[in-house]
Amino acid sequence: MEYNLVSADSHMDMSWLPGDLFERNGPEGLKEAMPRVVDTDNGPRWVTEGRELGVYGGLGFGFSAPRRGHRRQVDRMYEAGYYEGGAHAIDPELRLNDMALDGVDAEILYGMTTAGMRIRNPEVLTESYRIYNDWVSGFCAATPGRWYALACMPIHDPALGAKELRRAAGLGGIRGGELYVSGTTRPIYLRDGFWDPLWDAAAETHLPISFHIGGGGIKVPGPIEGEEGQKSFSAESPTQNQLAFVGTSLPLGQLAGSEWLISIIMSGTCERLPDFRFVLGECGAGWIPFVIERMDIKYKDSLLDEKFDPPMSLLPSEYWHRQGATTFQQDPCVGYMAEYIGVENLMWGSDYPHPDGVWPGSQEVIRSTMGQLDAGSLRKITCDNAVKLYRMGE
Repeated sequence: MEYNLVSADSHMDMSWLPGDLFERNGPEGLKEAMPRVVDTDNGPRWVTEGRELGVYGGLGFGFSAPRRGHRRQVDRMYEAGYYEGGAHAIDPELRLNDMALDGVDAEILYGMTTAGMRIRNPEVLTESYRIYNDWVSGFCAATPGRWYALACMPIHDPALGAKELRRAAGLGGIRGGELYVSGTTRPIYLRDGFWDPLWDAAAETHLPISFHIGGGGIKVPGPIEGEEGQKSFSAESPTQNQLAFVGTSLPLGQLAGSEWLISIIMSGTCERLPDFRFVLGECGAGWIPFVIERMDIKYKDSLLDEKFDPPMSLLPSEYWHRQGATTFQQDPCVGYMAEYIGVENLMWGSDYPHPDGVWPGSQEVIRSTMGQLDAGSLRKITCDNAVKLYRMGE
């Protein structure tokens, strides 16, 4: 298939998945605990083990139901017909129509890893990821070449994560793995071998690992009243401090990628595994030159310090250019800084169907934010880099 525009960051949220998918396909001993959709006084909700996980058919997993007049992007999606006429995200025909409206030929699908924020039972979570990976593989097979998915992997046990990644590598349409890095209890910069089984599996299967924003980010203290920060997103009558928390934390969200970029390189993983590839999902790009240059400065300085001896033979920036990538939807810095960031390391994505995305205005966003780039660089960023990394069309 010929590709001209590829979204390297689109989504298949649990919010829209078939409501009986996990219960129907779960093991006998866990069926009652598996996530499922039930009717409530407030409409259909995903639940597991007596707890509510999120809205069925919402803005994204765990978010509120879509409403007009609250977000400009949601209003644009209403006007384009996204919230009418069926579950666009999981209906192949409707999704293809939405892609055509946006001029997108193919998508890389991020999945239900944010469910890890809510599913507390690790066995239930592991089985849920397995079921999802099987389901999304079948979805990709419905129209070959138009969708490629990232497998979801449990993070509480890297050996289990590695096992699932290797299994998923044999499924059609799976071309990478997605790690819920914000929910990890052990940092990824560790050099004690804890994460090695998963990184080894990624290198062995040639499936890049993606660290996608969601549920984490730069730590912002909660409001002074003591409410948890996450509650501010759904509070019916938010306080001024809750609103201030949202206004502070949302712009910082994508900068979480700086921690993961530094951690995976400074851990020595890229030195030990030159075939390992990683992606900073929806982390933006304009901040990357500062971070990689800062790493280089500290690395050079560390050569004289026995207390800090990073296990690397190259400059940190060289590992980034050799093994890293980042996705973004609208980052005007890219139009001016692509060479500093690395043209080969940039992948545009629409973030469809999330309210932080740009569908159905992707074409205009690309023109207005990257129109000054030469045709070759623009094509790499909006198509060729994703096609190469995810072996699309093979």
